[in-house]
Amino acid sequence: MSKSVESEALPQRVKRFYERISVERDAALEELPKLYCDDVRFINPVVDERGLTTFTEYWKKALRQYKTFEFKNVEVTGTDELFSLTYSMKVRFAFGPTFESDMSTDCHAKNGKIHLCRDFFDPLGMLVQPFGPVSWLYKKLFGYLVA
Repeated sequence: MSKSVESEALPQRVKRFYERISVERDAALEELPKLYCDDVRFINPVVDERGLTTFTEYWKKALRQYKTFEFKNVEVTGTDELFSLTYSMKVRFAFGPTFESDMSTDCHAKNGKIHLCRDFFDPLGMLVQPFGPVSWLYKKLFGYLVA
């Protein structure tokens, strides 16, 4: 007997959301209130905001901006209270190249919903990735400075 979606563990439901938004786009946003607290804090390299309404608006904005907005190879590890997703994200505006980035998202939950969501990715590396020589130079430079 298979579990209904509602009875699945939170990490699996979040994974299904990422997979669903890649295909159904805006229709998948109905899941957000079931997965995230009203006062969710969401952080990434360029955003540190609070609130489910604001979080939903960021998703809507991304769906408007990107002709392609896909999450592939979504994997999840952890517990219902603390889990991580790793995945590959692919985005493309109405024109121009496709940008791809390997990412991870850490989720902290309480009472069955996420209250802290933090995305990790390299925004500059993502922007230069479609441009071979620039991407190569970026990797060499940061490899020299960091590694």
